[in-house]
This record gives sequence, structure tokens and C-alpha cells, in this order.
Amino acid sequence: MSEQAEAFSYELTSIRVRQIKSGPPLSWIIDSFRLVRAYWKTIIPAYLIVIVGSILAQFGVGSLQSHNFGIGTILVLLVVLFLAALLQSGMMAVFHGAAENKPRVGDVFRGFKGRNILGMFLLFLSMLLIFSAFALVMFLLVKVLGGGSMMSAMSSYGSSYGNSYSRMMAAMMGGSSLLVIFFVAGLLVVTALLYYAVPQIIVSGEGVFSALKNSFKATFKNLLLLLVFGINAVTLYGLAVFISMFSAALTTSVVLMVSLIVVVISAFFLIFNGAYYLSFRDVLLSRPADTDAARV
Repeated sequence: MSEQAEAFSYELTSIRVRQIKSGPPLSWIIDSFRLVRAYWKTIIPAYLIVIVGSILAQFGVGSLQSHNFGIGTILVLLVVLFLAALLQSGMMAVFHGAAENKPRVGDVFRGFKGRNILGMFLLFLSMLLIFSAFALVMFLLVKVLGGGSMMSAMSSYGSSYGNSYSRMMAAMMGGSSLLVIFFVAGLLVVTALLYYAVPQIIVSGEGVFSALKNSFKATFKNLLLLLVFGINAVTLYGLAVFISMFSAALTTSVVLMVSLIVVVISAFFLIFNGAYYLSFRDVLLSRPADTDAARV
């Protein structure tokens, strides 16, 4: 068996939803940095392929703006976005190979292979359906709960301060506040369904419905932990942007300034990709001991 096949064998990629008790959010980011440092000759070239592919995809999308926006343009846009998503998803395979000490640059194209491309296509369609259903439900709730009343009150703000203020507060205390609750709850459900779906398809070869189900269970089982992870990531991103902007301000060269900002932000997203994979690894990937126990 080749190293590639060993890295993606059933024992190393089978799914088992678990609840992490404590600790990992910041360690995922630190361990990601260590993983990149240890296998930079593999991970960085793969990441550069993703960046170049994403830039070309953006140019492709930008060129569509000069054409009449019709059905054909929308279809081409969806195809371009799908191909970019396939390339980006390959970073999960790259980090998995590195974590198993079997790194390969070619793993970045794993999303384009056989069953994976079909799984990603079905997931892409599922995402469109899920977001469309969410938008439709919110539209109906706005109609039923009268969410437009607050907007109309705000639009008439200048006409009569006391009257419009009273209308706005009444709307907020009524249907509009319920709309916010439903929106946040719905957004949380959609996020939970999709959060870990991609790495399950790319790394483990899971089917779409199984990936959505496992993602939903894993996200809610580790919701607090993942919120802390998100806060850590946002804080570090803000710090990275601040450092890059501050450092760029010390130079008078516009090219050097832009280059520095791009490099720092790109480095952050590379580390975040690894941290996201490591969170998936801890939350959903079985260990060999787990699979052995399950067979007994």
C-alpha cells in the first residue's frame, strides 16, 4: 500500500463524533503553526496553488461583470465558484497528509478525484438549497411577524420624533425581536450543518447526508468550544492585520506596503486552515484505537 493510501485509509479517516472536554481552541492554532513549520516544503507550495487558482477565479468572475447578467452568466459564476471551492477543499487533504507524516503537494487536487468531486458537487447543491430554504423561511417570517414595521418606523423618523420612536420600540418589542431570534437560531442550524461537511467528504469520503448529519451533531456537541475557537481566530486575525498595517506604515514604498499586508494576512489564513483541520481531526476523526474498540 502506498503512503498516499495509508494516510487516507479507513483506520485514519473513519468518522466518530466526539465531545472535546477542554483546552484545544488555542492549541489548534499553535499546533497548526508547528505543522506548517515542520512541513513547509509541502504545505506552502500547495497553498500557493490555491491562492493562484483563487486569483484566477476572481479574474474570471470579474470579467463576467462586463457581460449582460443572465442565466448563462449565473451558471458560469456557479461553475467558477465550485472549482475554486474544490481547490480550497484540497488544503484539508494536504494538512491531513502532513498530520499523518505523509505530506504530498498533489493532495491539494484531491477534491477533483472521482467520488470526491461528486460529493462536493452534491454538497454544493445542498448548500444552495439550504440557503434558499433559509432565505424563504425568513421572508415568510417577515411577512407573518410584520418585521417591516420597524423599518417603516425608522424611515419616518424625521417626521415626528415621538410617534416614530414609539412605533419603532413597539416593533422591536414585538415581531422584530422574534425575527432576530429566529434569524440567529436559523443561522446557527445552517452553520452547524455545513461547518465540518467539506473535510468529511475530502478526507473521509463520507456521503453528503452523512457529512451534514455528523457536522450538525459535532458542532452542537462542541458549540462552546468552537465559539472560543472562533473568538481566538478573530482576535488573532485582528492582531495580524494591525501588525501588518503598523509595519507597512513604516515604509514609504507602496509595493512593499501592499506586499507585507498580503503576506501577513495570507499566512494567517494558512495557519487558520490548519487549525480548522486539527479541530476536525479532534472532533470527528477516529483514532485507530477507536476503530479497534468499535469492531470489538
